[in-house]
This record gives sequence, structure tokens and C-alpha cells, in this order.
Amino acid sequence: MNAKILKLSLLGLILTLTAISGVNAIQIDDPQYSPSVIKPGDDVDIWIKVTNDEGNDRIIKNLVVELEDGYPIEIKQTNPAKGIYTISNLNKGESDLAHFKVNIDKNAETNDFKIYVKITYDVYEDNNDKSPRHETRDKTYYLPVKGEADFELTSEDVQLIPASNMDYPIIIKNVGTGIAKDINVIVGSSTYINPVGGVKYTIKELNPLSSEEVVLNLHADSETTEGSYIVPVLLKWTDEDGTVQNETIEFGVIVEGDVNLGISNVITEPAEIKPGTNYIKISVDITNNGHGEAKNIDLNLKTSEPFSDSGSNVNFKNIGTLISGDTKTAIFYVDLDKYASAQKYDIPLEITYLDAYNKEHTENENISVLVKTKPEIELVNNDYTLYAGRQTEIMVTVENVGTEKAEKVKITAIKNSAQPFDYTEKTDDIGTLEIFENGTGRLVIETEADAAVKDYLINLEIRSVGDHEKGDEDVYVSQKTLKVHVERPAGSYLLPILGVIIVLAGGVYYLKVYRPKKKSKVENN
Repeated sequence: MNAKILKLSLLGLILTLTAISGVNAIQIDDPQYSPSVIKPGDDVDIWIKVTNDEGNDRIIKNLVVELEDGYPIEIKQTNPAKGIYTISNLNKGESDLAHFKVNIDKNAETNDFKIYVKITYDVYEDNNDKSPRHETRDKTYYLPVKGEADFELTSEDVQLIPASNMDYPIIIKNVGTGIAKDINVIVGSSTYINPVGGVKYTIKELNPLSSEEVVLNLHADSETTEGSYIVPVLLKWTDEDGTVQNETIEFGVIVEGDVNLGISNVITEPAEIKPGTNYIKISVDITNNGHGEAKNIDLNLKTSEPFSDSGSNVNFKNIGTLISGDTKTAIFYVDLDKYASAQKYDIPLEITYLDAYNKEHTENENISVLVKTKPEIELVNNDYTLYAGRQTEIMVTVENVGTEKAEKVKITAIKNSAQPFDYTEKTDDIGTLEIFENGTGRLVIETEADAAVKDYLINLEIRSVGDHEKGDEDVYVSQKTLKVHVERPAGSYLLPILGVIIVLAGGVYYLKVYRPKKKSKVENN
């Protein structure tokens, strides 16, 4: 009995070993690929060799080799389907090559990338086997990709100045996909820009997307004009596969002269500015005293009390470009309040410009304007009563509210033919008025008898001469308005009332006496 059990156990073990042997008997070799060194962006051929190593005349049929997509590998082969290669039949000892075409992403960095292969097939014991055994095998392989280094040079916001040495930092960045080793940075020269001290710098290693700063010392020739200049830099490095590479990169160096804008030659029209003057013309020269170029220069005269703009946008100017040593003239127009004090005023001038590299700058200057003294005559009282049909004397009081003595002050009423007035005395001399001194002039006005009872406005001219002791011989003329009210004189309403009474009495007499008598005579006839 025990011997029988032992025989059965041995038979089961033999069958199990046979089954295991059958499962592992298909042989899958490691992939072969071309090119031998794979780089980002390459199209790659991959071959996977499959061999029937089953033994005992077993046959493999319906074999499918499937390659899976995965970054950075993109499958291009599509026959019979994307990523699938089929083998219909493999007899004992036969082999076949599953062929795939893939593309490596151009941005792939150096790495061994996994590729997943799935193989399915049916195992037949012989050609008469009606119940094949279905098997599946999963394999993982690694595809080595060697990236390539590539470099980019950038500089910080540093400007060189002519005839000077300056530290000039540059950033060297590996923008490629491979590691660069033993990097030599060799700085060249240009016509006006030269390295000072050393021309060679060393960087041990730069991984993809890493960078390192190298501080150059550069000299700009004294004859260098403002602008951008090219400096060549030679890079030498060792690639990942041991190949020595080199590349020359040119980068821009900025040379910037200073811009120094100043104002001069301020001229005003009139030359002597006095309170109450309007549309004062101010001419000013703008000069670039620096070495750099100033572009798109905007000038904004910022007026404030007692000055104001003479019109809309008259004090915003664009004078274009000034190179070193250039001068242009700008013109502004301002009004001055009549009560302005006699003194020097600084009117702010804002100057905005772009340098040679379109960077905006703002400077502030002041335009000095001297306001001189001037008499200013104002009415003190301005409410008078005139009587229809009569001649009325009015006393006009004025005051010098200006900043200078007024001489030869005279008032004159201006006749208006549309008004019911005649002037018996329309002019009077007041004489000299010191600052804040009052004076009175006499006017005699005759009002027509039928003048309407209402308010009227009479134009009054006030003329004066400046203080001759200060050398002011100017004549100052202004017009003011007198407000007068016309009324009828007392008793002027009596005659009209008597006339009405007489008319009424006559009417009563006619109705009561004369008309009845006339009617009686008619009846007697």
C-alpha cells in the first residue's frame, strides 16, 4: 500500500516538474536597440528575440509581444496594431524577432527608462492537441538615454561705463538634457570691450537646468559710445559619453553714458511780469549735459497759485530726443492772478525720458519767474441811486489794492447810447494812491425823464500810472462796473394823479348834467 502511494507521489511530482518546465521554457532575450547610444529626440529600433525552448516537440502558437507606452518613449510602430507584434507559430527551437519603432522625447534627461513587455501565447503538446495551455509572461527592461548638454548665457542688469573696469556677472545655465563636466569658460574680446585680469573660468559640472554665476571683469574703452556690444564666450565641456564638446556663445554687454538734463536761458514775454498778466510766454532751453541719449522727453510744467495754465495742455510738451550736448527750446504759457505778491516764484518742471534701453527716468527742475510790483485799483462802493429827469452827482471811491503806488489815477464813465444817461461830468482825476489808500472821484449824470425804474450797469474806466520812483512808467487801464438804480423823484407822481381826477370829474359831469339836457331838447323837438 505504501509503495503504491509512493509511486503516485512520484508521478505527481514528475507531472508538476513537467508543467513548470513548460511554463518557463519560452526564452525571451534582452532587447537590442539601434542606435547604440540613444539621445533625446532619436527614433529608435527595438528588437526582442523570442525562442521556443519547450522541448518534447511542443509547439507555441498565437504568440503576442506587446510593448507599453510610457514617458519619454512613444511607440511609432503600428503593424498590426500600435505596440503589438504577433508570431503565429514557433516550433521547437525556433526563434523570431519582435520589432518595434519608438521615439524618445526631445526633452528627456539622462536616465535608464523602464520599458514594459507583455507576452502571451498558447502551448500545444503536438499538432493534435485540442486543449492548449495559455501562458502570460511580463518582463521589465531598461532603455538607456543619454541627454546632451546645451547652454544659455544671461547677464544681470549691469551697465558698463566708458573708460572704466567693472565686475560683470553672467549666468551660465545648462538648458539641455545631459550632464556637462569640466566646463571651461573662455571670454573673448571685441572692438571696445575687453576682459581684465583673467579670461578663463572653470565650472566642475552642470546638471540639466542647473546654472552657475561667473563674475567677469570687463573694461569699456574710453571711446565707447552708448549702446549694446557683443562679447564672445567659448564653452568647452565633456559630454556624458566622454565626448569633448565646444560652443561659442555671444552675449550682449550694455554701455550706458549718463544722462544729465538741465534747464537754462529762461525768457519771458513780457520781460517784466506783473500781477494780472495773462498768456505769459515762458521759453526755456533743455540741454543734455551727459554722455547718454535721452529719448521721448516729456516736459510737464506744474503750475499752482498764483499761476495757472493759459489753456488746455499748453504746458505739456514732448521735445523728442537729445543726444549728448544737444539743446532744444520749449515754450509754455501761463496766467498770473491779479492779486499775486511781488516776489520770485519757482514753477516746477517735471522731465520724463527714456534712456537708450527704454528705461524710464524722471527729473525735476524749477523755472524761476520774478513778479514785479503793480498798482491795482478796485471800487470800494458800488451802489448808487439816480432820479429820472434829474441831474445827479455821485462820488466814486476806489482803493489801490496792488503792490505798488498808483499815480495819476483817473476815472471815466463810458457812455452807452442804449441807456437813458448823459454825462455832464464823466471824468475826474483822483491823483496818487499809495498801497491800500482810498481816493474819490466825482461824476455828474443826467437821467432822462422817461427812464424806466430799474437797475442799470454803467462801465467805468480806471486809468493809472506806475510808481515812477521805481522806474515804472507803464499805464494801467482796467474797466469796472457801476451799479445804479433809477427812481422817480418825490412829487413827480402828483400831476398824473390830478389829470386822472379831472378826467373822472368830466365824465361824471357828462353823465349827470350835459347828457340829460341834450335828451330833453330832442324830446321837445
